[in-house]
Amino acid sequence: MIHAWERSLYPVPGPVHLNIPFRDPLAPTPQAEAQTFSTSFDPESFFAHILLHPTPHTPHPTPHTPLLQEWLTTDRGLIIAGPAQPRLPKAYCEAIAQLSKMLGFPVLAEGLSPLRNYADLNPYLICTYDLIVRNRNWADKLRPDVVIRIGEMPTSKELRTWLAATQPKQWVVDEGDRNLDPLHGRTVHVRSSVESLAGTLSDQAPAVLQEGERERQRSYCEIWCDLDARIRQTIDDTFNDIDELPEPKVAWLLSQYLPPETPLFIANSMPIRDVEWFWRPGNLAIQPWFNRGANGIDGTLSTALGVAHRAQSSVLLTGDLALLHDTNGFLLNRQFSGHLTIVLINNNGGGIFGMLPISQFEPPFEQFFATPQDVNIAQLCAAYGIEHKQIVGSYDLLKLCLTRLPDSGVRILEIVTERGADARWRQQFLQQFSA
Repeated sequence: MIHAWERSLYPVPGPVHLNIPFRDPLAPTPQAEAQTFSTSFDPESFFAHILLHPTPHTPHPTPHTPLLQEWLTTDRGLIIAGPAQPRLPKAYCEAIAQLSKMLGFPVLAEGLSPLRNYADLNPYLICTYDLIVRNRNWADKLRPDVVIRIGEMPTSKELRTWLAATQPKQWVVDEGDRNLDPLHGRTVHVRSSVESLAGTLSDQAPAVLQEGERERQRSYCEIWCDLDARIRQTIDDTFNDIDELPEPKVAWLLSQYLPPETPLFIANSMPIRDVEWFWRPGNLAIQPWFNRGANGIDGTLSTALGVAHRAQSSVLLTGDLALLHDTNGFLLNRQFSGHLTIVLINNNGGGIFGMLPISQFEPPFEQFFATPQDVNIAQLCAAYGIEHKQIVGSYDLLKLCLTRLPDSGVRILEIVTERGADARWRQQFLQQFSA
């Protein structure tokens, strides 16, 4: 309702059509759920958080002073940075860092955001938030009052569940006119770029912020930072202590050994989640690229080739099913100019389903959810004239192949893993890391 009201005024004022599906066959019989809701629904409360005057219809609107005051005076505020592919990633990261330091808010940075790759810009960067909010004690202790979300919601299901349960007041900063609140909470859309917003705040904040308020914010922020540092160290120690190459370790290695500013395309399913959980923050200015959506594995290879074409040598991190779904993308090889290294996690199936309850039901799990394909990747590469190398044993060979990327051509670095063992590894260590 609130989004429809806003769309009637911005970006082009006009009528809005609401398509509301009614139950069939529209008989006027009592419905218990609707009657219960009607007694509990409070219109005053429902609409209380929205701005009485909608955001001005300008490309870079200026927030009202009361909005700034609420951000600046809260004891428990967060910035959540969702997936982003900004045209100027460093400027984007600098703006969020400026906002974070000004407000004293920790920044929960999604793995598909460039923030983790410009880590030194932001002293309040939090990368292990998914693990932190899995712990019920920490989740309760860190309940936020205010959330400023930059762009779309992060991938983490744990974070979404936590926000749905805690119901903070939320501002979504995005220049577009989409509704970016899948949780339908107390949300205000600020139609502005984060760069413009940070500049506005820097002009107005000193007149509002008091030193005592800054101290309260710092205390909440320090708890987040201490937990993140502790979990991050545990993850690093765990991976350093094992010589084998479980799937999650691949994302951790990529975060450290790719050449600076490498474009990295991250496929959906488990690769995108391993990046979310285990991508180590650093200063290599890696630019993550991705396709998110209902048909997220469509065109994975072709899109990665497009990212790498006539650009810096690039990398695609993918599972076998996402690659096989688009193998005819290899036909572009003759017109392709540049280099693409494909780091292929071959676990012969859909690894993400091993993390879900359906994995406990056999049948139908293996045939209809894991869907193993038994494709010989070396022979597939030979058919298309693609270089192929299988990474076997320790991770030293993978590190060597990542540190210096070729200048031209396409190659696959195939890492054969055991799908069930990797699912059990994640379940065990995700629980341990959040304990």
